[in-house]
Amino acid sequence: MIQSLEVELELCIKTEKCLLRDISQLDNCNNSLLLSEKYRSKSNITKQCFDTNYQLVQRLLLGPSTVDSTSDLLQNIQFATSTSDNSQDLMLGNGGVTNTKQKEIDGYDTAQQVIHHTSRDWTSGSKSCREATNGWIVNALVENISTTISSSSSTIDRRELRVLVPGAGLGRLAYDIATSTKLHDYGVDVHVEANDSSVTMAYATQSVLEIISSSQQQQQKKQQYVIYPFISDPTRNEVDSKKRFEYEMFPDNDALDSYQRYYYGSSSDNNNNTNEDTANTNTLLPNLSYTVGDFVSTYSQHIKQSQYDIITTSFFLDTATNIYEYIMIMKHLLKQQSSSLWINCGPVQWHPCALLHPTVDELYDMLVVCGFELISWEVDDNEVVAYRHPYSIFPY
Repeated sequence: MIQSLEVELELCIKTEKCLLRDISQLDNCNNSLLLSEKYRSKSNITKQCFDTNYQLVQRLLLGPSTVDSTSDLLQNIQFATSTSDNSQDLMLGNGGVTNTKQKEIDGYDTAQQVIHHTSRDWTSGSKSCREATNGWIVNALVENISTTISSSSSTIDRRELRVLVPGAGLGRLAYDIATSTKLHDYGVDVHVEANDSSVTMAYATQSVLEIISSSQQQQQKKQQYVIYPFISDPTRNEVDSKKRFEYEMFPDNDALDSYQRYYYGSSSDNNNNTNEDTANTNTLLPNLSYTVGDFVSTYSQHIKQSQYDIITTSFFLDTATNIYEYIMIMKHLLKQQSSSLWINCGPVQWHPCALLHPTVDELYDMLVVCGFELISWEVDDNEVVAYRHPYSIFPY
């Protein structure tokens, strides 16, 4: 980006000197209208923004500067063991893909992807996007638990609810489920397992959660960082040059507040400050873990069969190489009981790795054939959800 701006700046200067021979006679006001002056200013600001983002990515991937800084939010990061396709531990293969380069792995572990995911998951500017996706999923989960409890004739003791979040990215959906006080109030202890194929995303998630946890421990001061979400976006269809340099603060206040509410609301006695009370409170902290590994090879193993009560997927389904694999693995993972649930939100844009490209109505029939009972199925033809930012001027 910087190199491209410098090349364009040099071209502007040469062209203006050639075509605008009276340029030296222009006053300062007119000079500011020259494209070369705009490029010079844009180049300087861009360098500053990139430097800020660079420092941020370092903070997320290298961790805090103090070695004793720990997070109470992320219990652990597990790395799935690689298993060959012909292993008896695997239920399914690799979607008929013999060339692993066809699987979608390139371009995901970049600094730019970390910036984009951080912006979408953890800034206030993307709140409306999250409400339309993650918020819809969490509400559906809570509503399902409420209905299950209401329809039960007997008293339901506090029970564990194992939730899997494949394609977790920077972990916001998993975090929102794990810190839901509504679920806790319904007598549910939620154990959330986030999953992603990217080690980069897992460690960045760990750093974000460490920042949130540290902010809770240092109640007098919130830890927030500046991020420039749009600085690396393509230079096309750009209407307002200033919007490229808009910044956001993260983690957003909603994320900080939800952890605070959970931290205090989940304890039956949080007004005392004895060591015993602190220990009791710690047992009620959000139960959130992160598994790094390819979804198909990790979760098609027999050991994972019937291990989860609920699976939630957001903008994940269309990353499948073979969509039949994803569907059958979801069925394989869910417990064999009527209350087990798969909640999905997201399009069928089908990433470049996809070998099958069913339409929405075809996908519906595939799910029925594979044995799923579709409790609710909604397609909104009128509303477009901005994937990164509702006010972004850049097309995706």
